[in-house]
Amino acid sequence: MTTIRDSDAIPDGTPANKLPQVQGSRTPIIELTGIQLPSAPVTLALFDAYLEANHWYLSLFHEPSFRARLVTILQTEGILSSEKSFLLLLLAVLIIGARFSNHETLRSLDPQFNPQQFRAIWIEAVERHIFLILQEATLESVACAVLMSIVYLLERKTQLSFTMSGLGSRAAQAMGIHDEATWGPLDSIEIQVRRRVWWSIYMVDVYTAQANGKPSILPNVQLNVSEPEDLDDTMATCPGIGSYEVRADGTFKPVTIFSYNRYKAQLYSIADPTAHSIRLPHIKRTYARLLDWEKTIPRELKLSSFSEDQSMINDAALRVFSLQALTLQVSYDYKHLILFRPFLLSRKYLSIRLHDGPIESQDGSDTTIRDQLFTSALRMSSICQWQNILFILGNTTSATQLCFQCFTAGVVLAMLALSELSSPRLSECKQGLARLIKSLEVAGSGSPLSRQSVDILMEAMHLISAEEVKELVSRAGKPAEGLRGSLPTADSVRWSADSRGPGDAQRAMQDPDSVHGQAIWEELNLTPDESEPEILNSLSLYQSLASLF
Repeated sequence: MTTIRDSDAIPDGTPANKLPQVQGSRTPIIELTGIQLPSAPVTLALFDAYLEANHWYLSLFHEPSFRARLVTILQTEGILSSEKSFLLLLLAVLIIGARFSNHETLRSLDPQFNPQQFRAIWIEAVERHIFLILQEATLESVACAVLMSIVYLLERKTQLSFTMSGLGSRAAQAMGIHDEATWGPLDSIEIQVRRRVWWSIYMVDVYTAQANGKPSILPNVQLNVSEPEDLDDTMATCPGIGSYEVRADGTFKPVTIFSYNRYKAQLYSIADPTAHSIRLPHIKRTYARLLDWEKTIPRELKLSSFSEDQSMINDAALRVFSLQALTLQVSYDYKHLILFRPFLLSRKYLSIRLHDGPIESQDGSDTTIRDQLFTSALRMSSICQWQNILFILGNTTSATQLCFQCFTAGVVLAMLALSELSSPRLSECKQGLARLIKSLEVAGSGSPLSRQSVDILMEAMHLISAEEVKELVSRAGKPAEGLRGSLPTADSVRWSADSRGPGDAQRAMQDPDSVHGQAIWEELNLTPDESEPEILNSLSLYQSLASLF
């Protein structure tokens, strides 16, 4: 073409030309958004509260650059027209900061400031303008969508949170954040911030999809984005450890506060199991990748590296690393629960072995799906020992995700317990449930998600106890010979593959490969394919399991 033509009406066309911005010409914030920021001391206190609550968990900007722009806005009480996306991102930051800030501190700065009232006003202001900034598709608008997804989750608007996450994912694609080749020349900080935003929204998209039982958007995108490198706001190291991590280019560099985001992104990049249908070999390969990933975790990000007492909370860096270690461990175990959730609806196949080939070649490892579900859920319950870390975590954005993950583990343990009430693991399941309930009470700080989860898990414990009594009464009248044949022994304890009878369970133990036969296809109503059995997986874990109570 010899001339540039308008093409903004064509999908993926060139946006219409904008009038050049007049640098230095600032408009009062109230004229653009209809709201006013609080005093500078309060605004900066809210920003600091946000950093403690979320920046270590999900990094969406470069803190010094963000603070410099914020200070300029506070000093001039206005913004450039081109900064509207940044202003809405700032409001999203302040909304989260207002939720997690110390109210006594805020009152000392401004007795008239009401965090709850301002939070509602700011949410309304963002909602009035967010579609305009998403049309502009800037880095700030994508980050704003990510934070508003978190805000809605905190406000008990889970469907809106899911939708906003999808809007942010599509906006990221629209501006090409998923492909570094399209970025053009940028300064080094801008490049790293783009990488931060991409991998943050990637993780939000994957988790939100898993929690809602829907396919993810971004894992199916052909992406070309490197791991973010450290910037000066995340270069702190963990006192007393000093490990090194292997970066994407093969170099060894110290483990920093931002290492957590890199390792978590790698975890979330492991094959997404939320598709409508997946195949058993795919599940086993994903399981093997999860085990390999766990071996790479440095000591700074292992929960066992941190004390269970109160002495560590006074050191800021140690506090952050302990929070990261706890949430990373829980996310890893939760990934196993999500991976194997389809089998909970077809209990007779929970004895499928996760290692291919003869047991002898696997160093004696004959872990089954049931074993791994039990191990992962029980390890998630062990975080109850670190109550000091859980208490601190309750004042961060990560608490919501952790509470949902603990709730999921609790329901899994309840289902495993109900699947065979005579199992010697029954007592461990009930103890694990009790620990998860305690963890929810500490980390949830009485939030609606925590209260609802505790209520459901308490009801599950009552149900298990009631069913256990029925089981004991029904077995009391059995002949002694039949009782001996059905009771587990110390040498042959293994949870049955079929909870409908001891005979089926014994046959499954004698022939663990029998689950790969014709029966599995009849059970799942699928065409036989011995090499790649397909498992349906289209509901959320909560919907799937709640229907069985």
